[in-house]
Amino acid sequence: MRLLKYSRPMVLISMGFACVAINFWLITTGHYRLPLFVFLGCIFITPLILRKLPPITTDPKEIATYQLKASSSARRLAFMYSAGFAMALLSLISGGFKDTPVWATVFAFCWGGFLIWFFFRLSRQHKKSAERDANSPSETPKQ
Repeated sequence: MRLLKYSRPMVLISMGFACVAINFWLITTGHYRLPLFVFLGCIFITPLILRKLPPITTDPKEIATYQLKASSSARRLAFMYSAGFAMALLSLISGGFKDTPVWATVFAFCWGGFLIWFFFRLSRQHKKSAERDANSPSETPKQ
């Protein structure tokens, strides 16, 4: 039951990260009014997404299936972050961060490294949990 139990907070955290990332990009490219609209959009879209989430399930087979899907999704996301990190590193080498303060560049690379590590770790945890749930004897409901 671990997977769907935490899906609602995960949506909130993901929307927060997306809102910050988009607003940072908008501010660094000189758009100073659009971040307000992005922020308001995140606030109004999040409840709509939360309503669309499936109800929490207690079926062990369904949970194991969802955990395997979550594992592959987290791994794919980590690879995407790795590709973005590599492109940012190439941009740093070619002088793309000249106008950005040093602390912001260091913070961005540290944050990118943390996200890569986190999603690979999350993928491994979901995979181990699915394997553990698949190997444990299923509980039969008492009637």
